[in-house]
Amino acid sequence: MKILHSFLFCLLVAHGMAQPPVDGWSKGKGNIDAVVSYSYESYSKYYAGYDMVSLGRKTQGVSLYAAAGLAEWLDVQMSVPYVITQPGYSGLQDFSSYLKARAINKNLSGGGSLTMFTSLGFLAPMTAYETESLFAIGQQATAFDIRGIVQFKHTTGFFVMGQSGYTIRVDPVTSSLPAALKMGLAKSKYYFDVWVDFQHAFGGSDYRDGSNSSFRTFGVSYAKIGASFYRPFKGGKSGIALGGSYVLGGRNIGKAYTGALSFIKKFSVSK
Repeated sequence: MKILHSFLFCLLVAHGMAQPPVDGWSKGKGNIDAVVSYSYESYSKYYAGYDMVSLGRKTQGVSLYAAAGLAEWLDVQMSVPYVITQPGYSGLQDFSSYLKARAINKNLSGGGSLTMFTSLGFLAPMTAYETESLFAIGQQATAFDIRGIVQFKHTTGFFVMGQSGYTIRVDPVTSSLPAALKMGLAKSKYYFDVWVDFQHAFGGSDYRDGSNSSFRTFGVSYAKIGASFYRPFKGGKSGIALGGSYVLGGRNIGKAYTGALSFIKKFSVSK
């Protein structure tokens, strides 16, 4: 089961918050997942502030991700994304690292369980990449992300997960309030989920608001929907995952479609 979920974070980092950065599963002590992911994003409309304008681009990304169970209740995950927005506009984007601790794991009558986690993440730019054009790779944001996660899982494999918290970004990039809801089915031979992800930025400037502000000061808010599917190879030690998302609306963000393909490899070390 634990291998089924590591690809999810890689879809996120490959393309600017494609979905929630942490999930509601524990890896278990000594279990390690390694993931390589490719993603493609495209849009022809952009929310300048909250007003939609004709503006488009295509972006590709490759991410390397690893997650490990440090203890039965404690996981760590790290990711390095490489983003290409245009020939000549590419590079390593933002390194991400998260610690996730399981606080409660309670069996419920009726064949289910309730699990609660807290997570703490750190994100920082790896290079002096482009921030001030249509082909910007990111906002050069250093950030601290703290969240609470609650998940219900039934013995049938059906699960529902919710999370929220606060993302503190170093000035001039705006801080934000994230929230997400995910549900799906986790079986030994496949995994499937659908999700909705929100972010609300506090303050910041807007694209084309007349202030000629740095792109780093833009307040980025959004509502996204998406889905993921995973199928392990024979033996369950590796597999392939597919994912996609769509931006329903937002502020200073492209109305984008994103697709991703990931390969996952599972390892175990002596406990």
